[in-house]
Order: sequence, then structure tokens, then C-alpha cells
Amino acid sequence: MHIIQTQVKISRDHILNVVLPDNIAEGTYQVVIVMSPQAENELYNDETPDEVAIEGITEGLKQAFTNQTIPLSQIDISKNL
Repeated sequence: MHIIQTQVKISRDHILNVVLPDNIAEGTYQVVIVMSPQAENELYNDETPDEVAIEGITEGLKQAFTNQTIPLSQIDISKNL
């Protein structure tokens, strides 16, 4: 089984155009399609840029190594939901 997430385009004639990875072998497959509308400029918009992620990890490590931490029991996770 292969799980593939990719962007597809649907033409006015309702033709679905999908680009699959090269490692998918020729054959017959059962395909399940879950469609979520996406604006043209939103491709992978949910990903954090590498620089921002690295900056956050670096800051977290600095805080951990200098004991600038708080116990998990004191963290209110409901603010992040």
C-alpha cells in the first residue's frame, strides 16, 4: 500500500490530473480520493520555513541547557488548542 499526498488539478471537464512519484510501479490500484479545496498560492502553506523551525529548536535547546524550563504540570495546553 502507498499513501501519497499530492496536489491535483481538476479541469472544467472534471478531468483529474495527478502527478505520481517515479517509484510507483505500473499496475492496477484501488484509489481513495479525499478532496480539500486549496487556493493556488496555498501549496504547502501549513509548513514552517526551515529557518523558523531551526531558530525555535535552537532557542529551546538554549533554554533547556540553562535550566530555563518549567514543569509540564504547570503548562496550560488549553491556550494552544
